[in-house]
Amino acid sequence: MRLVAHLMRALRPAILAGGMALMSAPAGAEAVRMSVDEARGAAARALMAGQAELALVLAEGVLLGAPGDTDALMMKSRALSQLGRSAEAAEAARLVFGGTNDERERFFSAMLMAQARASGGRPGVAQLWLRRAAQMAPDDQLKAVAVRDFRQLRRLTPWRLSLDLSVEPSDNLNGAPRTNRFTFAGLPFVNPSAVPLSGERYVLGADYVRRVPLSETRRLNLGLSTEFQRVRFSQEARDKVPGIKDADYRQDALALSLGYEARGQDGSWLGKSQLSVTRHWLGGQLFADAARLDLSYGQTIAPGLIGALRYGYEVEERHDAAVRDAQTRELGLTLTRAYGRSTLGLDLLVSDTASDSRLVARESARAALSYRLGKPVKGVLPRLTLAWEVTDFDMGPTTFWIEPRRDEELTVSLDLLLPNYDLYGFAPEIGVSFRDRSSNYTIYETRGTDLRLGLKSVF
Repeated sequence: MRLVAHLMRALRPAILAGGMALMSAPAGAEAVRMSVDEARGAAARALMAGQAELALVLAEGVLLGAPGDTDALMMKSRALSQLGRSAEAAEAARLVFGGTNDERERFFSAMLMAQARASGGRPGVAQLWLRRAAQMAPDDQLKAVAVRDFRQLRRLTPWRLSLDLSVEPSDNLNGAPRTNRFTFAGLPFVNPSAVPLSGERYVLGADYVRRVPLSETRRLNLGLSTEFQRVRFSQEARDKVPGIKDADYRQDALALSLGYEARGQDGSWLGKSQLSVTRHWLGGQLFADAARLDLSYGQTIAPGLIGALRYGYEVEERHDAAVRDAQTRELGLTLTRAYGRSTLGLDLLVSDTASDSRLVARESARAALSYRLGKPVKGVLPRLTLAWEVTDFDMGPTTFWIEPRRDEELTVSLDLLLPNYDLYGFAPEIGVSFRDRSSNYTIYETRGTDLRLGLKSVF
């Protein structure tokens, strides 16, 4: 963690204590004696010289003359970590953390706790302590030290856990059409339940990946992910459609994946492949099972420009209606251009879905342009995305509506990250998106605005 230099600057004067014998000299020689201040300085120099055993002896000598000495406890923790005695190192750091109100001492003790947990084989706990250290850092320079160590430890940790927690208010939770009126054979019809319903959607997701190195440039990724979605309709929505139940719109998913990655020695290219299986539930009932293959290859095309090709193939088995089983093929291209710390991205995707169902079989093409600022503007990091998608269905939606259905959808989204309001490295993110879908069948035209309130790691 390279804490010794910081610890040296954090040393404070202590009350002088009587001399003490710290080491025995050879037979016939006098014992080496030094004051508490001298022993404290000698311990720090021993740590900087990589002499952990000597530093431990000196630090414990200081504690004999000045029990509870903060600087000695921190140097003791550092020395114990270097000697592989992580539990004792954590205990020494904890004594400092719980016994001082000085913000610098609490910061350095949190850093030492992280070091002790990392050396003890608990990188996840160490990352939590580094987040804690960054939160309580007395200045930006020390916070940058904690963030740097956090990122370094995360790269070395063989697993990664990502969490997604968000609240998404919407004026059209059920994706209802713009109008619930349609005409058939010259006669008007009304579907009273096909109206936009407002409310909130709650999303909790977790993604765990275990990385297995095969060489310096190749590794396997074993993944487990899950997502839970819940909705709560507003009173206005309940008045529109009496008897509507929140539970009918709950969605759950569980996925397992096996991936392989290979990259160039110079980092100029990256290839990925992944097999995954996913089970979906809707309204508490088993809805679908899917198996998917993803292949991608990305390469630096020019300085600041990265291109990536990807291919996906998915087989979905529906449990609500077997006729809606589907096989989907996708081909995509992504270009990302860096302008300093800002990025401009273009994503193109075409897909073909085969199915016996006239409601599922389709071809689609999508283009998305996004721009992300690299530096905050008045404390805000914005990202703007504009997307256009065209979907052509193979057939009409029913046997009496035979003209093939065609949808065109525009989506505009703006995400605002507030990095200055982070808590333990997690900052609030506010997103708003607007979507407008037109169709040659009015019952499939829809429009809605969603608001997303979530948290995002800024480390």
